[in-house]
Amino acid sequence: MFDPTSDAFRLATSPFYLIAHADYMYHETMEQALATQGVNKSIYRILTVLRDHQPCRMTDLADMALIKRSTVSRIVDRMREMALVQTDQSDEDSRATDVRMSAKGHGLLDRLTPLVAPLFVEATRGLDHDELQRFVATLQIIGSNLKRNVT
Repeated sequence: MFDPTSDAFRLATSPFYLIAHADYMYHETMEQALATQGVNKSIYRILTVLRDHQPCRMTDLADMALIKRSTVSRIVDRMREMALVQTDQSDEDSRATDVRMSAKGHGLLDRLTPLVAPLFVEATRGLDHDELQRFVATLQIIGSNLKRNVT
């Protein structure tokens, strides 16, 4: 019933449709919460990546933030104008640009995280820790399987 070639296949039980639907609903609600602070989900996503990976090359930032490389460059330029990040030529590769979060970026992320945290709690309501852990592991397996086909 999960195989799209099956006569029993229904969109309402398609794992990938359900993932896309949940992701869409999550990010639409997140976008509304972030808009109250004058930012969008792309800026928030880049800040969350930079929280764990600094400095971060622009290409790696695009991959980890799930944003097209040409788009992430424009967003980082805007974030630099907002004084949320700093960019420098990479010490390891002069063709690459390293991005670092500024103190102002850290402050913004500290304000934004409590705004989006209740959304995570609401989205995962009814799932205990073990269920959420299995769900994450399942998504990691699916992502790994698909990555093999892309690269």
